[in-house]
Amino acid sequence: MPREIDRQAAAQKRSSRLLIGMAAFIFLGAAVYGVLLFITSRRTPADPDTRYTAENGVAVYYESARWPVCRMTEDPALGPVLELASSEDADDDQYQVVLFQRGDGATYDDFLEKSQDDLRASYGVIHPSRLKIEVPGAQVEAVRCDIQAYYAVLATLTYDSGDVIYVSALTRLASINDVLNLIESVTLA
Repeated sequence: MPREIDRQAAAQKRSSRLLIGMAAFIFLGAAVYGVLLFITSRRTPADPDTRYTAENGVAVYYESARWPVCRMTEDPALGPVLELASSEDADDDQYQVVLFQRGDGATYDDFLEKSQDDLRASYGVIHPSRLKIEVPGAQVEAVRCDIQAYYAVLATLTYDSGDVIYVSALTRLASINDVLNLIESVTLA
């Protein structure tokens, strides 16, 4: 009988050590996740050096080193849009793109919901969360969707005049600040 008690006590010690080890591992994982979340969500100030006014009436003040591609383009789904991209090559691992389309409240029934539905149809699981973006003179609704190693940023900038700028962006996780700074610099021409 004493031998059985010793075995049970030893088994309980091993179990409690294992539980302590598992708890430490989970705590360490949560701490690393928190640090990574902080690093990817912190805001870095922009240093814009170029102003561009597009034919669609959207003006943007941006960093030409980060956004070497700035042009009007014809998107098959959106029509004429102002495109800013980090590279000409969409296959580049660091590729980022932001599209600005000007319209009014009737251009889309619900731009954010329909865009999220399109992303779900294309990528499966997305994790949308609201973003707080401030654009002077505009009421902003913005959503960040987590898609594998990328963020999709969708926003509507509604001005008192009734004009709306629809924003669609795709960026790497660590580069979301570049996109947010760019969106915050947008004005109507």
